[in-house]
Amino acid sequence: MNNVRELLARLNPTVARLDGAAGGSVVELSNIDIAGALGMVPAGIGRDLLELLHGPDPSRGDILRVLEGITRMALEERNRRSKDYADARATWGIAECMARFNRDREERTVRHLEILKARVAIARDRLWPERLEERMPEIATVAIGYMKGERLSNRERATALGVGDSTYREGWAEVVDWLLTQMLEAEQCAANRFCHALQQSAA
Repeated sequence: MNNVRELLARLNPTVARLDGAAGGSVVELSNIDIAGALGMVPAGIGRDLLELLHGPDPSRGDILRVLEGITRMALEERNRRSKDYADARATWGIAECMARFNRDREERTVRHLEILKARVAIARDRLWPERLEERMPEIATVAIGYMKGERLSNRERATALGVGDSTYREGWAEVVDWLLTQMLEAEQCAANRFCHALQQSAA
């Protein structure tokens, strides 16, 4: 079957052709068939991206819905990382205090405290830069541009975010890369579900 994403752009014409259906035949799909198959794709950022990137003339509402989904996804991940750091610090802090209260400096206790402290350092290194909310419009623009085929260098991405090259590499690059990975996976999953629904319609 050809790339099913192309069918979304044909929602304006009355009929689209689906090659490679059962038996190698060509099946004609109406707008109702395509829209119905799209409706079988679970709502979420994956379907929103699929429609935005490959559908006909997205409205401002479509664009804002995608931007909201991207922002929510990024902020929730930021919050998860912040919570992991806070939890690691609390666990280490409690263990350290109890060891002091008990005057416990046995080798086993010291080793355990070192492990907990190392976990704090790891969680701290995974934190994202502060003021993420202020950068999200630019980050979302860069991410959507990538999915549309734009290939910016790290320097160009840094310029788009309004930060220096080193600042981008040391903090913001991880945010953009993580977000892109999530967006690409979500859109691919939605495309797979769309393809499956189309095959059922063509059967």
